[in-house]
Amino acid sequence: MNDGEDIYTAAAQWHECVLDSGLSAVDRTRFEQWLKADARHASAFTAIERSWSRMGDMSTDPRIMALRREALAAPPRKWIPRPRWAVAASFLIVIGAVVLALGSMREHGSSGTAPIPGQKLDAGVYTTAVGERSTLTLSDGSSIVLDTRSRLDVSYRPEQRRVRLVSGQAWFKVAKDPSRPFIVDAGDRRITALGTAFDVRLGTQDQSVQITLIEGKVSVEALQSLLLRWVRSRPPPSVLLPGDSLVVADAKPVLTREIDLSKVGRWREGQIVFDDDTLETAVEEVNRYSPTHIVLADASLAPLRISGVFKAGHSESFIETVTGHYPIKVAERADGRVVLVPNTAAQ
Repeated sequence: MNDGEDIYTAAAQWHECVLDSGLSAVDRTRFEQWLKADARHASAFTAIERSWSRMGDMSTDPRIMALRREALAAPPRKWIPRPRWAVAASFLIVIGAVVLALGSMREHGSSGTAPIPGQKLDAGVYTTAVGERSTLTLSDGSSIVLDTRSRLDVSYRPEQRRVRLVSGQAWFKVAKDPSRPFIVDAGDRRITALGTAFDVRLGTQDQSVQITLIEGKVSVEALQSLLLRWVRSRPPPSVLLPGDSLVVADAKPVLTREIDLSKVGRWREGQIVFDDDTLETAVEEVNRYSPTHIVLADASLAPLRISGVFKAGHSESFIETVTGHYPIKVAERADGRVVLVPNTAAQ
């Protein structure tokens, strides 16, 4: 085994230690010394982490973890020259077939399909189509409501309950279990709760994350790579109380208190609520729930203000309200698009 492969093997072993149980004070010192000893060490560790993260939630499957440990514990074989990227992923190759098999089972077994009523879930990928909502009941008694155009990965383990909101919006009602924290990864944030209710929404255009707490208490922290997690000090998590709403855009968190909670969950009743919102914001929200895409063809329409309650998925009533109360008219209807322009004749 050459020096390059030695580095990547060591990086894989450090990754295993950090991923499994974290580092003790002594091991952390040794890890930092190893990183500083050679500039290639950090690059190797990052390459291992990148390969591992590409496996997604399947990387935490107990069968995958067991095979990974076996691969790292196995005696080295006779060295065969190969590219460095291949060395970085060598410890993953032995489990490739299992990953494919598990991925096939999970995708065919749950992705894009509604759960059977009363079915208790603890793993799977769940999605909603345009205008669709879905309620999931998890094996611990927790429940999740998915909003339109949403995707959620559920991965329960004995020591923790973990889900990942990939896109869209979801409302979580978490069953209390002090021994198993409930963790939601959304965008670049991680929300941890024991027993609480909260709403999480991912922005469709700006990669923003909004977390609104309805009851209980949650902590929100920035997700970091394993490398940064152990070689840099981490900022303290934000603790939310009922009525708090944390919006993170461009990695900058902004906490707003005293949110009107009566409006937060209206989407679960199939309603969209606007309270002096701009027409641009309202159109973007209405478009989330309908295959009909409303387009503002004139920038002067965007800052107009609108208030009201509308039925999600019924774009026509929204269009009728807008054109009836403002000097706006429909200029075109084609290919699922409704183009709105100023109605100069009404001014």
